[in-house]
Amino acid sequence: MHRNKDVILGEDGYTNRNDNAPRNIFSLIGFALKILKSVSFSPTRAIEQFQDDRNKALRLFAG
Repeated sequence: MHRNKDVILGEDGYTNRNDNAPRNIFSLIGFALKILKSVSFSPTRAIEQFQDDRNKALRLFAG
């Protein structure tokens, strides 16, 4: 799990440490990973699929 958050989404690179920002970023990253895993077992493959077809991401949210 940490590999996905750090290597794929660059979590350790975030420098915002004010107020609730770290908690909010952590929540958004977790949400993004759940979306990616709903598309493919590998988050990297899911990102590639979204890059190939950006409308796929919109259809996923539209239901």
